[in-house]
Amino acid sequence: MRFLKGLIAVCLAGGAISAQSVSIFAQEVARARQLLQSTQMIDKAWGAYFAGRLHSDELREPLIEQFRAADVLRDAPSWSEDHAFLLALFDAAIRSDITVPAELLQPFEEKWAYPVLILLARDGADSEDSLLRLSARESQGMVWLTANNLLAEKKSQRWFSRLLSEISVTHQFKVWDPGQFAPGSGGATGGGVYGDGGAAMPKGFPPITIYTLQVRSMRGSVLLARGPENVYYERTTVPTDKQVGYGAAGPSFKPMEIRMGYLAQLAGKSTSEVAGVFRATSSFPYRGQEQFLQDVSQSLDAQEEDIRALLQKIAECGLDVPSGVHLQIVPEVIDERNNRTEPLPPAAPREIQLTR
Repeated sequence: MRFLKGLIAVCLAGGAISAQSVSIFAQEVARARQLLQSTQMIDKAWGAYFAGRLHSDELREPLIEQFRAADVLRDAPSWSEDHAFLLALFDAAIRSDITVPAELLQPFEEKWAYPVLILLARDGADSEDSLLRLSARESQGMVWLTANNLLAEKKSQRWFSRLLSEISVTHQFKVWDPGQFAPGSGGATGGGVYGDGGAAMPKGFPPITIYTLQVRSMRGSVLLARGPENVYYERTTVPTDKQVGYGAAGPSFKPMEIRMGYLAQLAGKSTSEVAGVFRATSSFPYRGQEQFLQDVSQSLDAQEEDIRALLQKIAECGLDVPSGVHLQIVPEVIDERNNRTEPLPPAAPREIQLTR
């Protein structure tokens, strides 16, 4: 009997604690909602900060509504309270795992591309238009790479059609005298650019996290978009009334090589195999102008068939070449002959109509 009374007492105490915990959580949710509705940016930032850490379904719509009203703040200077609030809002949306409609993120694409891309990666249905816009910004390397990686993962047909139109095709011909050793060739690699920045929030604002995109995996980084070069995002938290420094590594990739990488992934081949198709090389001894043109034509025929076979392989995964798209093989002739008394005839570009 004594045991039963003790058990009842424990259960009642546990129920009281549980009820109290639920009540505290509900109070925190109500406080976050109230702060979000404030007209003061510092209060709104604290509301976003709490909402991002409470992970409450009740706060999803209030957070999303903040994006609808905040588009007028997108150009706010980096030292302003408006800018700090936007940082807090993006941080809250990312931390609370909500999906913000792409139409609400569109006003922020120009100057807030990094957090926008992180949120667009969650939107499987309506993000294609936004990603296509961002994927055209080749001058902004990480934005370009991330958006293209996400579109490749989606197997976007519109993205694939544009990708083909951006591919340059070459064929390098090396010609030497009969009996001369065939010349060799070499390659080069790219490098990276690094930068550093610093951040501080206005006085009294909550701790706010800044998101950066990188191609390197570091401790604490999160994989965002797989591709020929994977993209990760990193967090740098700026504590209340503190200043922190953070570094950003610039991309070390070449866009055309990345495009080859996308085709390789879609076709189930290595990047080097695909590069060999679109960057073909041939070498042969010079045996007169007529034979030279014949050798060139046969090499271009073989390259054209290789390109068609590659695109057929990609079509098997559901991405077709649209009508009207064509490629042009641009020949480059390197004359290694010692005897150049007879000039080489010009090698004309080859137009490839991809759809027959």
